Amino acid sequence: MALAILAFVPQPLHSQETPPAAVTVAVRVSAGDRFISGLTLEDFELLENGVPQKIDALFQVEKNVISRQEGESVTVPVTARKFYLLFQMYEFNPKVSEAIHYFFNDALLPGDTLDIQTPMRNYRLTPAAFAQKPRDVLAKEMDNVVRKDINQGNFIYKGLMRDLRRFTQGIEGLNPIAGGDEESDTSVSYFGLEFLLNQYRESAQKLETLRSIDQDKLIGFAQALKKQDGRKFVFFIYQQEFRPEISPRMLNTLIDINQDNQNILSSLHELFQIYHQNISLDSQKIVEAYCDSSADFNFLFMKRTPERFGGITMREQSEDVFTVFSQVAPATGGITETTQNPVAEVKDALKTSELYYLLSYRPTPVAKGETFKAITVKVRNKDYKVLHRRGYITN
Repeated sequence: MALAILAFVPQPLHSQETPPAAVTVAVRVSAGDRFISGLTLEDFELLENGVPQKIDALFQVEKNVISRQEGESVTVPVTARKFYLLFQMYEFNPKVSEAIHYFFNDALLPGDTLDIQTPMRNYRLTPAAFAQKPRDVLAKEMDNVVRKDINQGNFIYKGLMRDLRRFTQGIEGLNPIAGGDEESDTSVSYFGLEFLLNQYRESAQKLETLRSIDQDKLIGFAQALKKQDGRKFVFFIYQQEFRPEISPRMLNTLIDINQDNQNILSSLHELFQIYHQNISLDSQKIVEAYCDSSADFNFLFMKRTPERFGGITMREQSEDVFTVFSQVAPATGGITETTQNPVAEVKDALKTSELYYLLSYRPTPVAKGETFKAITVKVRNKDYKVLHRRGYITN
């Protein structure tokens, strides 16, 4: 009876609703290469899921200093900067050294932190680390570390690539040491076709497993970024990949002459599946996670010239990584660039990130449950370029 009575007692309205937390959006407004300074609250229009929102406060920021404030804000936003350099490379490019030295000598300010991830391990440089050694010394040390990790950190990957080249040469009937590969095994061409096809298929499957993208880890990194205070800038430098493949001409020939050999036909069918497997990642979920992190994600796709090995077909296999991260970058307010010189793109991205506005607003309360809220920011009556994250996740 007591429980039944309590159930019918009207509860105060304020106990049923929790005021929504303020949402802060970093916004960069430009005309060409020029940042538009001096905009006011009245100049901006902000919509959440298409519904206009009242902007409570505006902060104009230069690098890590608030230069102007307008409106009401309970707290002053943290503008300390955290940089993340992520290297997914298979051979070292000297241009990377220039980018590292630029970061240390020209980009980083007192109070900034820098995390560097190589194929082997992660490194964190805190303000205390910068206080212990001159920047040029730290730059040289990290350059050497990144170079060593890239050259040594892909041992298994490089071994599988060598195996694929050797087996491809054997299947194609070419000289295994064509192209000057000193580690080729001249005996490979004497194995039977069925053996070579099986070995090639197994090596190709191992390579795909090795380079497969773990969606949970990608989203986990975004969630870790969200927990970090201040402004966060990620630079993902990814090097174009190529895979040795059996030429279409040879595949068609093998199919034609082995119609009665089901083992070979089965191996060839599995190769087609490896060559044309679909991307299984949920791109939208990954994009939403990185928008929610409030980090600026910059994707620098480094082109490279494929090696030539005795006429072997070298096919690009970067479409899975490129497809995902070329969507993530613009959705967070970052950039996607295809380049052979990452220094120029790093400079442009850093220059763009140094001047921006922070807009703060309290959205209309929503029902509980994780939902992505799309954000659109415009400058009234002006055709300016506006960069910002495209939304956030409510819990």
